[in-house]
Amino acid sequence: MTFSIDEYLQDKFPTLKLESPLFYNAAIGLRFEIGNPDPSVSDEKYREQVRFRSTELFKNTHNDNDDIYIVLYLYLNRKHGKTHKLNVFRKGVKNKRVLRNLSCESIVHSDEEDEDWESYRYVLKCKVSDIKSLTFLFADYSLFFINTTNHTIFYFYDSRGLDIVSNSKEALQETFLKYNHWILDYDREKMNSVFLSKNYIS
Repeated sequence: MTFSIDEYLQDKFPTLKLESPLFYNAAIGLRFEIGNPDPSVSDEKYREQVRFRSTELFKNTHNDNDDIYIVLYLYLNRKHGKTHKLNVFRKGVKNKRVLRNLSCESIVHSDEEDEDWESYRYVLKCKVSDIKSLTFLFADYSLFFINTTNHTIFYFYDSRGLDIVSNSKEALQETFLKYNHWILDYDREKMNSVFLSKNYIS
């Protein structure tokens, strides 16, 4: 199971680091502004926009029959000496039989230097239709949706924004055009150089 996802990433995304900031780690990607940066916006309105934009973008880039890996990184501090109970998979999966595909392994993250911390990678292979996407989208974890049908990776990094990357320009072109008004302006020039260029070859 775990080998399978590593094999897929090596084949389709050989140079990509599956970590934040995903957008800057990828040659082809989109970065969207999800939360309203206006400080005068109420918390309720802010949350409404975050929920609407993130779910809209997820639906746009995922079909129910798509095959996906959900990859979750869990970081624990040994000093706390507490057992962490991970419930997001149990709560977020509709078909509980799919949970048989869930694997977990201890890993060393690229930026992990403090010996007091330990890291784990959970991987679940399933169909989009098997999950409650909202449960995973708003789980307070470092979590990636790897779509092996359309070769995209969806990463909701926090309420400010999310990244979607791919190994081909074509996979994200329609999303770039349809939701261009949600693009994070700070990185717009980089995205324009890819998606508005006739000479860019992925």
